[in-house]
This record gives sequence, C-alpha cells and structure tokens, in this order.
Amino acid sequence: MAAQILIRLGVAALIGFIIGYLSWAKNIRVFILIALGSALVTITSAEFFKLLDLPWYADPGRLAAQIIAALGFIGTGLIWISEKSEVKGLPIAASLWVTAILGMVTGIAKAEIIAAIVFMVLLFNLLSIWKFRVKRKI
Repeated sequence: MAAQILIRLGVAALIGFIIGYLSWAKNIRVFILIALGSALVTITSAEFFKLLDLPWYADPGRLAAQIIAALGFIGTGLIWISEKSEVKGLPIAASLWVTAILGMVTGIAKAEIIAAIVFMVLLFNLLSIWKFRVKRKI
C-alpha cells in the first residue's frame, strides 16, 4: 500500500516537472508541488473515507473540489492586464490548472487518463514550439 502511494506521488512529481519544463516556467518547483499536493489530497481523501468505515458519510469529492477552488485563487493572482490592454499570465494559470487535475487523476491511479492528457499536453506544447519557430523564420 505504501509503495503504491509513493509510486503515485512520484508519477505526480514527474508530471509536474514535465509540464513545468514544457511551459517554459521560471520556477518548475511550483508545478511539481501543485501536482504532488493535488495527488496527496486526492489519496488522503480516498483513503480517509475507506478507514472511516462509514460508507454513507463518504464524500471524497469534497476535498477534490477544494483543489479546484484553490487553483482558481492562485490562477487569479497570475492573470493580469498589461498597460497595452493585453491579458498576461493566462497560459501559466491554465498549465497550473491542468497540472492540478493531472495530480488528482494520478492520486486515483487512472493510468489511461493520465497517459491521454499527458500526450495531449505534449502535443499542444510541441505544436506551439513549431508555430513559434515557423513565425520566427518568416
């Protein structure tokens, strides 16, 4: 059981690192910590209600909802409007949001969902890099 939890947390940290690295973030640790924290809260929520032995009180979705609320708060602090009336910080806020959701999915050990979302994030980032390089050459 403990090894399984450590593997989930390790995968969450790896996912946070990959998304932080591909997002060109200055501080990859934030992505790693958000993925780890989301996975840990999800694992704690699921395991707590198993240990409670009162299935009619079980509502593990409550803690998961708080992860999303906390990311909304953090994301709001990252998004701003510049002096030229341009919205800044939205890609990083969205990347953090996806990282938190991937951490939650890692916490419940759904490998097929993790693989699909990580593939989509990688594909999107590779397309963004390709688009940037094409614009630069023209």
